[in-house]
Amino acid sequence: MDGRSVDTEAKIAELQALLPGSDAAALYEASRRGALAIEFRGVDEVLGLLKNRSSQLAQLGELTLQALTRAAELGHLQAGVDLASRSYFSQQTERASEAFALAERATSIPRALYLLGLFYFAGFGCEKDAAKSLHYHQLAAEAGDADALFELYIFHTKGVATAVDKALALSFCERAAEAGSHRAMANLGGFYATGDGVAQDSSKAVFWYDRAVQAGSGRAAATLGLMYAIGDGAPHSDESARRYFRIAESLHYDWRALADQCGLPTDPYEA
Repeated sequence: MDGRSVDTEAKIAELQALLPGSDAAALYEASRRGALAIEFRGVDEVLGLLKNRSSQLAQLGELTLQALTRAAELGHLQAGVDLASRSYFSQQTERASEAFALAERATSIPRALYLLGLFYFAGFGCEKDAAKSLHYHQLAAEAGDADALFELYIFHTKGVATAVDKALALSFCERAAEAGSHRAMANLGGFYATGDGVAQDSSKAVFWYDRAVQAGSGRAAATLGLMYAIGDGAPHSDESARRYFRIAESLHYDWRALADQCGLPTDPYEA
């Protein structure tokens, strides 16, 4: 048994030992460690290092979710927020009411405020209400939540429950990027590449796209790959193009489809 399997088995054993108990904090921390291990195994899969351990990982995933659920049931607020987030982003509509209640009880946590903004906008576990959605995103943004700041950029760009204000929208996008939103970073890259609302600046475009890549944006990686491949906004470099295309692939983004849309042959950039 290799080191990864040993580590996974240890985490499975820890979760199995904790689940019958009532230590919410321990359950939550163990669930976080389990989720992190699963994420790392996903990277292993991309690198071709994951072999014949699907049943082991499936068991770890099931126990991790059980521990998170148990911690939330025991009143752990952050566990409840994480569980509500999982329900929303996996579109488990049958759990929408539960997710809303879990977020609503945890309004001391900025992420819960952000989720409530999403829930009210989508009608997830509640009636749709754009004004309440804006309100909760504002509260979350005031607490520094990067995703809420990006949502405010969208609200002010499109005039959702407020007036269209492109200058204010741009300021929210910039704040979101500085706070760590890869969506905002990628948008700023696009703004500087095209001169949309800002002075066109190719070096700033590359900077923000690269920041977005480092923060996990596969589309930004594919976009940089295209820029280097075509020599538009960045110096022509097949080596750099290949590197960013590989990063996009590792982030599960289909860079080939984007290349096809732009008329770029993909064969020269295959590994």
